[in-house]
Amino acid sequence: MNITIKDVAKRANVSIATVSRVLNGSKPVSLKVKERVLEAIEEMGFNPNPVARSLIMKTSSLIGVLIPDIKNSFFANFVSGVEEECFKANYTTLLCNTNGNLDTELHYLNLLREKYIDGVIILTSSPNKKQRQVDFFEKHSIPVVYAAHVDKENDHISCINIDDFQAFYDGTKFLIDSGHRLIAMFSGPLSYFDSGYMRYKGYRQALADHGIDYQEKWFFEGEYDIQSGYKRGKELLKQKDKPTAICCVSDMVAIGAIRAAEELGLKVPEDISILGFDDIPIAEAYRPSLTTVRQPIVELGIQSAQMLLQQMQEKDQYVKEVRVLSHEIIVRESCLKLN
Repeated sequence: MNITIKDVAKRANVSIATVSRVLNGSKPVSLKVKERVLEAIEEMGFNPNPVARSLIMKTSSLIGVLIPDIKNSFFANFVSGVEEECFKANYTTLLCNTNGNLDTELHYLNLLREKYIDGVIILTSSPNKKQRQVDFFEKHSIPVVYAAHVDKENDHISCINIDDFQAFYDGTKFLIDSGHRLIAMFSGPLSYFDSGYMRYKGYRQALADHGIDYQEKWFFEGEYDIQSGYKRGKELLKQKDKPTAICCVSDMVAIGAIRAAEELGLKVPEDISILGFDDIPIAEAYRPSLTTVRQPIVELGIQSAQMLLQQMQEKDQYVKEVRVLSHEIIVRESCLKLN
């Protein structure tokens, strides 16, 4: 037999409204009455229906997290940071894997709204280029934080990221300072993530500032995974005119490029230096270990959750916030300093 809130009220000799106040903390109840209600709940094994509670309270203690690729370890580490912080605040996260598809993103957002989601952290396609996302949050007034994105112009979006332009500029400059003048780039999709485009701009600017001509034949646009790095590595390193170094948009791409180089009989870093980006856990364990541009992935997740929780707490008094986290060059084995 299903135990209802009415049964609990009868056992505790209080009104249904009083039991509801104890469960939801919506109004103060005397300690004596509260103890009586809790005792009745425990004795009867009453388990409040979360769906019904959400309908009544218009809150769910649920936070939606949208990511584009659950297989990518960058996003897995990001989500671990989000979950760590949400768990401390007694919130449960619902993970949605969108594959970077706008229609899928909007499908999940509408589904989360129907479940009275309390807030959303979205790490996916750029809201600048995907106005339908922005329209959704403005229409439904759902608290949201965009991670891995910085938009100082939009008054409605709180966001957090590293400075992608400067980070990739610094990575390219590291190779230049190491004596490299022939530097290729394996980019992410320039029309998809803002971060991919900003890293491309950082690469181009570093070359220009050091008097190095940009070589179109050494620029390859693609995805952020190992397969993409492997495919582009094979294509680039079969060229007669090869670079001495490759800047990769992610560590996964760098690992794919290393595999391609090795299959073609090239040694890393003796024959070709390969720079990663992110500093995912495998970057240090891989051989050769990756020299990479580190961004604080777990911290990005933690602070994204903190920003969202603050926004949910302050509600109408919340002021849009833009946070920029630091990056650093981690020197390991995959890059060689030229004489």
